[in-house]
Amino acid sequence: MIEKLTGLAAELDALTSVPAAPRGPRCSVGAFLDTADADVAASLSAVLDAASVSATAIAEALSRYGGPMTASTVSRHRRRGNPNGCRCER
Repeated sequence: MIEKLTGLAAELDALTSVPAAPRGPRCSVGAFLDTADADVAASLSAVLDAASVSATAIAEALSRYGGPMTASTVSRHRRRGNPNGCRCER
């Protein structure tokens, strides 16, 4: 019985080292970054990190070139890594 519980403890400990599987679809901004060429991706990353540029302005520019994008999606991507942000890596 003790060996069985030790095995259970080892298995449960191993579960904590396995990264969680991603849930849901990728963030629209992250998907845009994945498909953009290097220059566009660098420019977008820079503007996303610039607090002086509004999420609305970024969303409008992205919508003109890559399909519909909302300011809330851009804002959520800017908060990536936080509990209220998207799942994209910071």
